[in-house]
Amino acid sequence: MNPPLVAVVGTGAFAATLVRALARHPHPLRLHVLSRDADRARDLADLARDHAFLAGHRTAYTGDRLDPFDRDQPRRLLSALRPDVLVVAGSEQSPAEARTTPSAWTDLLNRSGFGLTLALQSAVVAKLAEACAEASPDTTIVNACFPDAVNPLLHAAGLPVACGLGNVATLASALSARLALPDERRLHLLAHHAHLHAPPAPDDDARGWLDGTMLIDLSRLLAPVRSRPRRHLNEIGAAAGAAAVAALAGGGPDHIGHLPGPCGLPGGYPVTVGHRRVRLRLPEGVSRGQAVQWNLRRAELDGVVVDVDGTVRTTPAALAALRKHWPDAPPNYGPADLGPVRDRLLRLRARLRTMPAPPPPESTHHDHEQADSHRPLPAAHRPSDH
Repeated sequence: MNPPLVAVVGTGAFAATLVRALARHPHPLRLHVLSRDADRARDLADLARDHAFLAGHRTAYTGDRLDPFDRDQPRRLLSALRPDVLVVAGSEQSPAEARTTPSAWTDLLNRSGFGLTLALQSAVVAKLAEACAEASPDTTIVNACFPDAVNPLLHAAGLPVACGLGNVATLASALSARLALPDERRLHLLAHHAHLHAPPAPDDDARGWLDGTMLIDLSRLLAPVRSRPRRHLNEIGAAAGAAAVAALAGGGPDHIGHLPGPCGLPGGYPVTVGHRRVRLRLPEGVSRGQAVQWNLRRAELDGVVVDVDGTVRTTPAALAALRKHWPDAPPNYGPADLGPVRDRLLRLRARLRTMPAPPPPESTHHDHEQADSHRPLPAAHRPSDH
């Protein structure tokens, strides 16, 4: 039998690291790289083939052009490929823009939160999920573009996405290495997208358990991880995602780790990943409902909260920043409004990109309410052996 086929959409830094890691995975996989730029897709596929050769694999690696917004081309291509797993690692807004090309647009994102780009993060994966539903319904979809918020939105719209890749996996993998753990079985981490950086209020930080005991010094343990260059963190997250993608495709044993947006849930969780399935593995005493409510509360750090019904609520601080440039910006919108909101954001971005970023204020942090509105998680205890 042929090895499972994984198709990866995107050729950016995250996608490229993921493809290289998949090529070197102990259980061989066939890889198909897809991009609007066919040359970049083929170049990355060629690089993956070299990595696979070095790892002792002799499987197929190909590249092809994909235009997510073409009416028919994605359906034709996916119908022909029928991938076991489709990983979407390309969107209409790069998180790297603020570091590479600062402008009034990136200043707005800094002030309002990355959640402002939700409609730009979700457009590509939504189009491809729709195409998969028609042309390759057995394909499992993984979204690496702001999955903490995009996946709940797609789930509410009836577009099933198995899970995401990214920040919680980055933090958990780096933390496991610092704690000298052989794997992530003993670690349970709840972390939202924004937790790649320390939040303004310590009580809003990620929560972790080691051997069932809460880590009350988690912020201190994460500090050296968060201080690393962003490109290094992205590399960790992409490499960590390869094991999960391979497990979903059926290429090897179950993967025990952490992922964002599993089963359409907001934020990031500890999970077990097997062939075509993702299951939560929460610490003892923490219910699914508690973990979800905790992540919903921390979603405010990104400026938007996606409710269970798919309603996107913009926080007051984020809305105030946005309305300086878009006076009648809606405070809430739903899955059916993604198209109009995306169009307005694209026009706003085009205008603000022509304007320089203003000088930074004395403080860009917003105050966050520290009290949780839900039943608290178990009390913290310091582990005896760390």
